[in-house]
Amino acid sequence: MVAKKVVAKKVIKKSAGKTRTAKRPLGVKETATPGGFIFANPKPSPDDYGNFSKADVFADSNVTASTVILPIPKSWRQPEVLDLAQVLSAAEVQQIQSAGSIVFHTVGDSGGIKEPSKQFAVADAMAADLANKTYQNGLPAFFYHLGDVVYYLGQERYYYDQFYDPYRDYDAPIFAIPGNHDGMVSPSLPQKTLAGFYENFCTKTTAKNPEAQGFARTTMTQPGVYFSLNAPLVKIIGLYSNISEGATEGVISGGVVGTAQLTFLQQQLKAAVQERAAGTRRALIIAVHHPPFTGSQDHAPSPKMLADIDSVCQQVGILPDLVLSGHAHLYERYTRFLGTTQIPFVVAGTGGYFNLSGFKKTSTGAPPKLPFMGTDAKGNKLRLDAFDEDDFGFLRVTVSPTALQVEFLAVDVNTKAVMLKDHFNLDLNRHVVS
Repeated sequence: MVAKKVVAKKVIKKSAGKTRTAKRPLGVKETATPGGFIFANPKPSPDDYGNFSKADVFADSNVTASTVILPIPKSWRQPEVLDLAQVLSAAEVQQIQSAGSIVFHTVGDSGGIKEPSKQFAVADAMAADLANKTYQNGLPAFFYHLGDVVYYLGQERYYYDQFYDPYRDYDAPIFAIPGNHDGMVSPSLPQKTLAGFYENFCTKTTAKNPEAQGFARTTMTQPGVYFSLNAPLVKIIGLYSNISEGATEGVISGGVVGTAQLTFLQQQLKAAVQERAAGTRRALIIAVHHPPFTGSQDHAPSPKMLADIDSVCQQVGILPDLVLSGHAHLYERYTRFLGTTQIPFVVAGTGGYFNLSGFKKTSTGAPPKLPFMGTDAKGNKLRLDAFDEDDFGFLRVTVSPTALQVEFLAVDVNTKAVMLKDHFNLDLNRHVVS
């Protein structure tokens, strides 16, 4: 084991119990949140990643990691459902409901190894997006991470560098599903799959993880590594697609994984059907690290995983309104046509991992001309609407009772300027993308 690093000078100590920064609307004490959650440090601080443990990371990156499908750690609570009202205060949830819409951030593949400045630039841009807003005018309620929080093998000791430090000023909850690197293990290291992820995102009560050192953020209380987040106007079903790479990327059932996750998915889809029958309609989002569709030069799509999801959706009689993924280190947007229903599939693996993936070229040696119409493995029409292989950035998702809007905001890693590079709207009544 590598000795614990010295806490960086910028860290603000004794932060527990302080009031939230002025970025959030209530200005209440942290203990006003259910369970005593703390999110950001009391005062914003400048980037300082000179203490980043590059030597440690590179030493561990040379260890051969297991990419054999691994069992999923058991959830500590069933059903695996977390309500936003268990994390934010009742007053904040009421403000979101009164606003008539909810906004959240999402992106994956953020672990800033080799060049942490890229992750810090994206994290700082997201933190800045919280400033001077209320829920009435678009304050994001949370950040939903799409996996690969920590590279390369998800070790607990790198959560300081790749999670707590970059998001030290992000004054909102952070939820997450694990990526393949979060679950990978090394035969030479004393760790179990997803141990680091579990200790930071799936604790039974809020706690101060020692890896956070002087930073204020407490752990998250997700009931397991796959779970459903219920919030006003939106339900996000997060799945864990295991550690596979290559032609078999993305696994949510079978073998040592079993069928528990499919049973969970079926239960949560049924709950969504029952809610809608009772007059409550939340937008239904499925989030999974491995993308069902991708044109990345470095990663493959996951048709078997998509077939599992399709099968359960067909059994229950409901389709997702949006599917979110990471894993491929670029931005991609597809529209899948199922009869008259259009379903957007978005890949956002642009959270700060040091390199971006190029998009595959056509036979002419050029990228595809957009929009590019093709078909999926089942013969359904599949349209590639946009891709960005040049920019790091994040998604800003806005959900109202009748529409879902997604914006891809690119971040200049040098100037930290933010630019809107792609956006679309989904009419939740007609289910048409525009």
